[in-house]
Amino acid sequence: MSVGFIPPDLLNALKKAAAEVRAHDTVRVLGHYDGDGTSAVIILTRALEREGIRYQAGFIKELDAENFRKRMMEAPDLFTIVVDAGSDQLRFVPDMENVLVLDHHFYNRATVKGMNINARDFGIDGTRGACGATMAFAFSLAMSEENSDSFPFMLSGAIADKQDIGGFTGLNRAIIEALGPNYRSIRGPNLEGETLAEAIAFSTDPFFRDLSGSMERTEEFLRGIGLDPARRLAELTEDEKAQAINALAAWLISQGAGSEAIRYTETDLYIFDQYGLSSKDISGIIDGNAKVGRNGVPVQFFLGDEGVRQEMLANWKTYKGKLIDYAYRASKEIFEEQNVRYFYAPESEMAGSIAGLLTLYVLPQDKPLIGFNVGDGTTKVSSRASRRLVERGLNLSTVMAEASREVGGTGGGHDIAAGASIPKGRERQFVEIVGRLVGIQLNGKAGQGASAE
Repeated sequence: MSVGFIPPDLLNALKKAAAEVRAHDTVRVLGHYDGDGTSAVIILTRALEREGIRYQAGFIKELDAENFRKRMMEAPDLFTIVVDAGSDQLRFVPDMENVLVLDHHFYNRATVKGMNINARDFGIDGTRGACGATMAFAFSLAMSEENSDSFPFMLSGAIADKQDIGGFTGLNRAIIEALGPNYRSIRGPNLEGETLAEAIAFSTDPFFRDLSGSMERTEEFLRGIGLDPARRLAELTEDEKAQAINALAAWLISQGAGSEAIRYTETDLYIFDQYGLSSKDISGIIDGNAKVGRNGVPVQFFLGDEGVRQEMLANWKTYKGKLIDYAYRASKEIFEEQNVRYFYAPESEMAGSIAGLLTLYVLPQDKPLIGFNVGDGTTKVSSRASRRLVERGLNLSTVMAEASREVGGTGGGHDIAAGASIPKGRERQFVEIVGRLVGIQLNGKAGQGASAE
């Protein structure tokens, strides 16, 4: 197999990094705690096992200066790979040499001693063309082409990072075009689960208002369009697939969802028979476990521990149920300002998922949405926007970075999705600054002040 789909300059950098990793008997792997980061950790640990290199795997949730430094200093003598985060955080540990970062986010350039391999530095769009799992997969191929069997987890990370919306591009697309033909694929409803009823009742992406979260209404809906609720997704005929897709698209239109969301009712699914799961299933399962703090369970399973399968699936359903419940609650408690909307989330891990769901499927596409989770001394912030706003000039990464800095915090991420950590009690000031910055980016002028509570 050729890895010619990886840009030569990126491949050279990855091969140098691979040689450095091989020089160590034990390596620590730290991934961002979400579905993309967890998928990346699975890829890297599988690659290290193949090399016979011992490893410690863990996850990073807090990316501010103090917490990142603390996490890195837990094992300062171990060579550490940080994936799906780290490019911006290396400046917090500028003298640390035994670290490799594989990232795709916007970052502030700084003089550091660690290795920083970021997709954006190689002409790749880190928002749509490569995620953390993409970078981990490219690195694993630089180590050994045998690691192409981690393709399912590169896909799961890209899907978890919403890089499949509108079709894959960039390095993602190049990898899929090269390796996708080795697997069975089908075109069908963008759902995960075993039966039609289960898949729709637990669906959060897409999110069907009044169907998601209600098995009774979902079964009634399916019978109304002539489909058996107990019909297995894998057994749908082409006519049944089209029937389900058309009816679900019509449902999204009726709830006011935009064209971007409606296109997401149908997708190409890769079937991975060795796991008995589709690409959508794997992504949802990994992301769901990560969001309820059980990242290690899918890592165990996909490293070969079949004994945790039922626990892993149960965690996925727990996450789905919580997200659906929180989304309905948050949709009724949205605070409106001229240039921004915001809400308060009960859990920091859920704020981004709630914001993404509401932005894409429930709310108008005219403003970004901010989710706050207020902790003991710090408030976690997640923000989401539509692609339409990004195309008009919105960049939430710079908005979060500047607004958080002005209130004594830190932030960053992507143009379409970004986060921040700010001192508790500064939410009102933060929303005012965000509103002003969004107004400048979209309209060339600041918006009216906010009234965050």
